[in-house]
Amino acid sequence: MNRTYRVYVSTDLGGDPDDIQSLYRLIHYSDVLKVEGIGSCTGPGSTPRADVIREWIQRVDGDHLRSQGYSELMTESALLSGVTQGATVPGRPSGERSTDASRQIIECARSGTDDLLWVLVWGSITDVAQALFEAPDIADRIRIHFIGSSNTENDPESGDWVYSFMTDTHPVLWWIENGLLPKRSRDTFRGVYQGGEQGGEWGNVAFIDTHIRGKGSTHDGLFEQVCGDAFPVAGSPKGTLKEGDSPTMLYLLSPVFGGVGDVDDPLAENWGGTYARPEPERFPNYYTDLEADAETCQATVSKWRVDYLAHWRDRWMRYGEVES
Repeated sequence: MNRTYRVYVSTDLGGDPDDIQSLYRLIHYSDVLKVEGIGSCTGPGSTPRADVIREWIQRVDGDHLRSQGYSELMTESALLSGVTQGATVPGRPSGERSTDASRQIIECARSGTDDLLWVLVWGSITDVAQALFEAPDIADRIRIHFIGSSNTENDPESGDWVYSFMTDTHPVLWWIENGLLPKRSRDTFRGVYQGGEQGGEWGNVAFIDTHIRGKGSTHDGLFEQVCGDAFPVAGSPKGTLKEGDSPTMLYLLSPVFGGVGDVDDPLAENWGGTYARPEPERFPNYYTDLEADAETCQATVSKWRVDYLAHWRDRWMRYGEVES
């Protein structure tokens, strides 16, 4: 493994527990996904709180996993230092709506490195739109992978603004919009928990019980439970492994660990899904779900279910049992 990606995550963590599930994966793969910032953003049914993100980073205790043989993972202190508060209410970007998170996106995008910044949006696109509003020049420095659907419904004005920005100002903006409206009509991202091999250890309940529970640490007694026992189950589908935002990461991890896909080509097969270019001449870097039914779109993720779960299972196994 020698490939890494600069990553910024905008998350509405605090609502449906699936954002917390994806945060676990993010930390567990921070040897490849070099997280330069995590912004607390608005989303459906959530109260944006950066302090909750910090608490869950500590609960995961990535430093404990580092000590079990994954020394290239990011340190907890580095992850904590990158957490900022974004917008607390949805709305169209404006001169009065700047946030710590939107300014952080700009700072990361403008950094001196030649590598592009992958902006993974797990909530509404509010802060990303604001960053583009404040600093249009960053459009050439970022690649956006946005989980839409309910997040678009929560803040349609910001989504519309980004589309208008692409139309009027920057038609070559690189953007995967994963989950076009109407909701559930395609929603490629749902393939991470729907479809594919669901038997035995690969089931959405069995995987948690078999490979996550009982693993990890209490962070030297900071918490009562080890991180595997604190791992929350989704509210919908109830009691399950959902990870609805994880396809944004699987897209980057796929060529590194699965030998599948090319991050420069969303049209190709990939753990994180296969996408279409609806208007290639007008918007050469704008990608959406396939023009197909939901089952077909989601199968582009779920067909790799055993691969991406087996690889994560092996990292959980290194956590070992409860520390003494």
